[in-house]
Order: sequence, then structure tokens, then C-alpha cells
Amino acid sequence: MKNGVGRGAIVLIVSGFICKLFGAMFRLPLTNIIGIEGIGAFQMIMSLYSLMLVLTTGGVTTSLSKLVSQARARGERGKIAGYLRISLYFSVGLSLIIGGAFFIFARSIASAQGIGANYISYRLILPLLFLGALIGCIRGVIQGYENMTPTAISQIIEQIIKFAFGLLFAMLLGKKGMGVFGAFVGITLSEVLAGFYLVFYMLTKVKLPKYDSSVVIKPFFKAVVPLSLAGGVLPLTHAVDSLVIVGRLAIAGIGAEVATSLYGLQTGVVGAILNFPLIISLSVAMALLPKISYLSGKGDLEGQKKSISTSFSLLWLFLLPLVFGLMALSPVLYPFIYPNAIKGFLSQAVSLTMVGGVSIILSAIMQFLLSILQAKGYYTYSFVITLIGGIIKVLIVIFMSALPSVNIFALPLSNIFLALIISILAIIKLGGLVKIPAFEFFTPLLSSLVMFMVVWIFIKALSFSNFVMIVFSIILGGITYLLLCLPIIKSLIVRYFGKHLRREENNE
Repeated sequence: MKNGVGRGAIVLIVSGFICKLFGAMFRLPLTNIIGIEGIGAFQMIMSLYSLMLVLTTGGVTTSLSKLVSQARARGERGKIAGYLRISLYFSVGLSLIIGGAFFIFARSIASAQGIGANYISYRLILPLLFLGALIGCIRGVIQGYENMTPTAISQIIEQIIKFAFGLLFAMLLGKKGMGVFGAFVGITLSEVLAGFYLVFYMLTKVKLPKYDSSVVIKPFFKAVVPLSLAGGVLPLTHAVDSLVIVGRLAIAGIGAEVATSLYGLQTGVVGAILNFPLIISLSVAMALLPKISYLSGKGDLEGQKKSISTSFSLLWLFLLPLVFGLMALSPVLYPFIYPNAIKGFLSQAVSLTMVGGVSIILSAIMQFLLSILQAKGYYTYSFVITLIGGIIKVLIVIFMSALPSVNIFALPLSNIFLALIISILAIIKLGGLVKIPAFEFFTPLLSSLVMFMVVWIFIKALSFSNFVMIVFSIILGGITYLLLCLPIIKSLIVRYFGKHLRREENNE
């Protein structure tokens, strides 16, 4: 059942790219179906739903992953069934309470965001949170065994069903002015089927040790409370963004309709594209957490350092070319994939991509470091530094978005400061545990900058169809980056696969 960091990360990265592909395929036609103002409303609802999902589930999944892996390392397997039981009581119960509040106060919440006509979509948050709680608990236990495959499969199921039925219902109900609600109906159905798969897998494939009535409540809540609070900070800042951005942009002289469109542009168009590389950092962090927890439980400090170093080098090697590639491609990419919605907003989209690219790189580092903090049991510290970063982010958005010269750019700028502050504070706490070879850090960075300049010049110098420019730019950029990074690629292959070959020889 165990995958290990490398294999687990690869499984999640592959599934992540598949999910992002379907996610993009969902978001692109959805934007054209409900319009850029509609996608702005969709993102506002999603921001609150994401916040509630993190509060009810995010800390639970992470806590279970750590606690289960730690119980395995210490030979306390009898606690695993207890952790699952208490997590279901807590997460499902909380989801029903919060979801019920959204169901009752849907009209008021929608009106507060300035999208009162879309209030009915908020009522679907009740079943969505319940299903999310169930899914999150099961994923946490399975990930604690360092098995990432069921999580990957369930994520793919979610995306395929969301793509097929979300678009279908958005199109059908869009004729009645309820396209946003139709999209959420499809998302709800996707969670139902993913939940069925995980429950079936849990009942048939996972042999939980018999519950021995060990004390599990105190360690569970010691982990889950600060992790849930820490996990809720970032979605909370995004929810605050959605609540205040229209009013703050009005002070900057931007009308409500254009403000909603700009918010949709940043979060639903540029954000949808730029968040693509975060698949890598999230996958590596998710696979690394139970591994570091396991090694920490064993007291293996050198093993932790090696796992962290190799994992970051892999993350860095694949993350940077994706981010810089998207930045360079943005002038031809957006008109190709958003032929209707992007009209009149192309220059803003390109500029937002340049600023947002920096925030994505820093956010990936932040995710990686936070996973190590959580794996080491620094729950409260993780929450405190995330809270500090979140407060600064909110203040930047509130004050800077009202400036005509900044306006919507306050969002990506605030993300830069948030990730930078959290990363610096995390490194201070972890100290010498995180050591990355300078060659493996700077070579991908410099290679990505060279690749960016090559592709940017190529796009500016020639004028073909957007599709042709995208294809040849990817080929040119890919060859440039691979040639410059070849020494590191060879080194990582030898380091990772050589280690596993030696392990297999020893086993024989």
C-alpha cells in the first residue's frame, strides 16, 4: 500500500495535470457560457465554499495523514481506527452546522457580495461540505499509509464528472439565467461519485487495525485545530477579497460591472492558468508530509534532510519552466483559449500574469515549507505565521486596490507579500533542516529566465496564428530549458533511481 515520496508525488503530479486539464476544459467553456461577469460571480461563491471546506476538512486531512503515518512509525497501529472515527464525528458534524447556516442565510450572503441573484447556489454548499468532509477523512487515512493513488483517482473522477455535468447543467440552466447554479449542480454530482469510490476503496482495500480504545482525542485536536485554522487563513483572505474588491475598486473609479469582470479576470482567467504549476508543489508537499512525519517518528534526521533536499530540487526543476513558460506565452495564449471573454482585457491579463507568476513561485515555496512544519508537529507556529501573512495580505488588498494606479493588481501583489513573509518565517523555524544545493537552485532559475527571453522574443518577432505560435514556442522553450538543465536532470535521476536500485539489491 505504501508509495514513498517520489512515487507518491509522481502519481499526484500526473493526476494533478489530468485534473487541471479537465479543470481548464471546464473553466474555458464555462467562461464563454456564463460570461466574464458570470465567472466573477462563480469565483465569489467558490471563494466562500473553499474557505468553509478548508475549515471543515483541510486540517483534518492533513492531521490524519501525519497522525496515521506517525502511529505506523511508532508501532501504535491500534490508534488508526480511532483517528478515523473521531475525524468523522468532528468533520461531518461541523460541515452540517456550517452548511446549514449557508442554506438558511443564502440570500443575505449573496446580497452582501453584490450577486443577490445567485443566492440559490449557496444552498448547495450544504451537501458539498458534507461530501467534502467524508472524502477528506478517508483521503487522510489512506495518505497516512503513503498511498497517494486513491486520492489521485478520486480527484480525476471529480474533474471528469464536473466537466461533463457542470457544463451540461450550466448550458441548460443558463437559458433561464441560472448558469452559475447549473455549474454547482455538476460539482455536487462529482463529489457524490468521488465519495462513493473512496468509501468502496476504504471498505474493500484498507485493513484497519482493530480499535484498541487508545487515547486519540487529545492528539487529534492538538493537530487538527491549529491546522484547520492555518488552512482557513488563505481561503479567508480570498473570501475577504471577494467581499471588498468591488467596493474598493469603486473608490478607484471603476464601476461595479467592470470591477466584477476584473475580479473574474484575475481569479477565473489568469488565476486558472497560473495556478496550473501549483499542482507540482501541492503534490510534492502532500507526498512529503507523511514521509517526514514517519522519519521524524523514527528520529531519522539525515533521512529527513535528504528527502527535503531531493523533493525541493524536483519541485524547483519542474515548477519554474511552467511558470515562466506561461508568462512568456500569455500574449498569444489568452486570445486562443478565451476568444470571447478576453476581448478588451488582454493587456490587463498579460500584466496580471507577469505579476502573478512571481506570486506563484513564492506560493509553491510556501506550500513546501508549510508541509514540513506540519510534518514536524509545529502546528501552532504554522498557524501563527500564516495568520500574520494573511493579515498583511488583506491590508494590502484593502488599501492598495483603492488606488487608481494599482486597482486589481493589489490581488497578485498581496499574494507575493503573503508567501514571502510566511516562507521567511518558516525557514527561520526549520533552520538547518532545509538545505538546497546552490547549483540545483540557481541553474533551473537562470535556465527559466533564458527560456522566457527566448520565447518572448520569438513571439514578438514573428506573426502567425496564435495556435502556431503556442506550439512552436513550447517546442523552442522546452528544448532551451532541457539543454541548459541537462546536468541537473542527470544528477537527480542518478540520485533517486540509484537509491532505489541499491535498496532492491539489498533486499535481494
